[in-house]
Amino acid sequence: MKKIHTAYPITTSIFLIFLFSMVSCKKDKTKIQEPELPPIARQISITTLKALSTEQPVKIKEEGVIRGVVISDASSKNIVNNKTLFLQEGSGKSGIMLKLQAEHKFALNDSLEIKILGQTVATLNGTVVLQDLANDLVKKLGTGKIIPRETSVRELEANKKDWEGSLIRIAAGNLISDNGKYSGNTKISDGKASLTSYIIEEAVFNGQELPQDIRSIVGIVHLNGKELQLAPRNTLDILPLKYIKDEFTTWKNTSWTANLAMEQYALHTEFANWYGDTKDGTIKQLVNPADAVFTKSGKIYPYLPKDSLASRLQLYSTNTLSLKGLKVLKITFAASKSTGDIRFLEQSVGNQEIAINVLPFNTGTDEVNIGIEIPIESTGELIPGKLVTPKGFDDHYRVVLLTPPIKETGKFYTATFILPSNMEDLKAMGITSITRQKWLDNPAIRIINLSSRKTAGISTRSRDRYIPILIDKVEMGF
Repeated sequence: MKKIHTAYPITTSIFLIFLFSMVSCKKDKTKIQEPELPPIARQISITTLKALSTEQPVKIKEEGVIRGVVISDASSKNIVNNKTLFLQEGSGKSGIMLKLQAEHKFALNDSLEIKILGQTVATLNGTVVLQDLANDLVKKLGTGKIIPRETSVRELEANKKDWEGSLIRIAAGNLISDNGKYSGNTKISDGKASLTSYIIEEAVFNGQELPQDIRSIVGIVHLNGKELQLAPRNTLDILPLKYIKDEFTTWKNTSWTANLAMEQYALHTEFANWYGDTKDGTIKQLVNPADAVFTKSGKIYPYLPKDSLASRLQLYSTNTLSLKGLKVLKITFAASKSTGDIRFLEQSVGNQEIAINVLPFNTGTDEVNIGIEIPIESTGELIPGKLVTPKGFDDHYRVVLLTPPIKETGKFYTATFILPSNMEDLKAMGITSITRQKWLDNPAIRIINLSSRKTAGISTRSRDRYIPILIDKVEMGF
């Protein structure tokens, strides 16, 4: 019998392991080694960073980074210097001012990452600042975009500490300055409140003409102590209004007709389809003789002879004129100088006469005024102790006019109304109905005569209380 040595299997196994290890080493040498990526830096929110700040400088002890998008525009120079920029973490999120040690070349919308360990944050005159920041701690990641938060001056005032350093947009309003130009004393008004516009002397648009009426303005929120300021980055942030003007010189129907079906079209012009109750409230006619001294000869004017209970000039959207996006309405109007028994006669509809007794105007005491109401469809929901408008009918809400009433007759004045343009605006007017969006999608307005007798002895129930007004033009700003 052949003798088998027990060492053979062990030797064979060792040899096989050696061969496999050689092949494996050869494969490892040909394999591409992937580089080890550094760990992603821990991101700290700008809100958290700003919460650390006090009047005294605070050293940041946490290792990490903040990230955000540049919202300041160095090229327009409406910023302290080229060492300063504003960074916002995201749309609707916190922003902060950065002060670097040297001038930077970061542009509007650059996306940045900043190492903050050992850096200093402080509150300087109301503004939170990450200060004395070494430029090599700032790295550009790419580009981004911040959508401004839409708000009003009053809402901004209520949230100024939280929104300081961030980008906001205020809807339609006015820019006002002493010389009609961009300057350090420029004010922004949204028709309900105003704030200072922060424009420094070195800004490239400082001294340029102001667009008085604006559709919207975008800017960075500043705090100067307790004073709220808004810094537009450039003139592209300020959108002027575009106006459609109806001077009531292109009436569609001016000839008399006995066809009462024409009544609904009586106040239509080439620009807009105006509506009114020609039997009792609103008509058009050549001026009364007493008004000829301050009006244009031969022009047919719309008259609102009575007060808001009867005289309404209404406007709705049509195929040729959509009111969606209407921001501002300017109405140029005057009180009639007529007195005594006056008959107002609609020019294009037969037998539509409005007869009233007009008392002499007590200059300096009686008041001439005009107003705007917007209709919001009622839901009909019952409210205990309140008379509720039936479902499908309209509740009317008055738009605030800040200008004071007129104390004289026979002179044209212009009243400016800033219309609600979003849910917040409607809410501020006390409108909580779920039908609000329907009005925003398809707005309608009505102009009313708010003139009133303040002379003692005239009852509010007396028909002698009326002060007729006439309208020269209506300007619609979009």
